[in-house]
Amino acid sequence: MSRNKRVSDAVELMDRWYGNIPDWDEMLAEEELNMQIGQAVYDLRETVGLSQADLARLIGSNQAAISKIENADYRGNAIEVLKRVCFALHMPIKISCPRPRSRRRDCQVAVGT
Repeated sequence: MSRNKRVSDAVELMDRWYGNIPDWDEMLAEEELNMQIGQAVYDLRETVGLSQADLARLIGSNQAAISKIENADYRGNAIEVLKRVCFALHMPIKISCPRPRSRRRDCQVAVGT
């Protein structure tokens, strides 16, 4: 009798359940990039000691938008917001997405020095 291997990695579970959906890998890669952008915005904000509201004022946005970006729940152009944050804080930004896209998690966001 064969037992299914117990999986605790959420991404692996989602691949099992939804992996046969067309464009699944692309959707997953986009969500991974949004998570990386959110983490980058959070890290930059914390590094310079700004609140979400302070950062929002600095880039001409609102606190709710910063919160959504940091929680990877922003449905606008997160890359544009990251660019505005980096310009406002005078930080370099590098986003690389190698082609051809063979699998998810191949895009990388790097900010700071």
